[in-house]
Amino acid sequence: MPEIVATADFCKAMRQLAGACVVIASADERERAGLTATAVCSITADPPRLLICVNRNVRANEVIKRAGAFSINVLAADQEAVAKRFAGMLEGVFGEARFADGAWQTGATGVPLLGDALVGFECRLVELIPASTHDMFIGEVVGLAGQQGASGPLVYFNSQFAALK
Repeated sequence: MPEIVATADFCKAMRQLAGACVVIASADERERAGLTATAVCSITADPPRLLICVNRNVRANEVIKRAGAFSINVLAADQEAVAKRFAGMLEGVFGEARFADGAWQTGATGVPLLGDALVGFECRLVELIPASTHDMFIGEVVGLAGQQGASGPLVYFNSQFAALK
């Protein structure tokens, strides 16, 4: 049986896989939390379900578990600053300060939705699957927000943000 590839080689190869930039966000009675991610996948259209993968070391992981809900906010080409805020790329910006940029609103489940994103999917957590260092969260889509079709998306490729217009 072949051995698995080295972690560094895998990470280098994965940089060649372009992905849509999203901010995954959640909130409970204690706090709001979020992160920039590309690990999002559509599972089914009927019922509408999406999958996200979140590292267990990220604060948002626990908040999603407590809240039982999350949002997936697909960033527009001009929202690189938002992506950087939630990726921890801006010094001194963490926790609630990440939500200072953008038109954030509260969804029916109580999670933050970025009203000026291309689209925001509000999801109720229906399944949690542990996977090594991450948890896979499957959410049933219970609401939509955003400026669908208003501009092109923000993507991440080879460790850089790029805009598709």
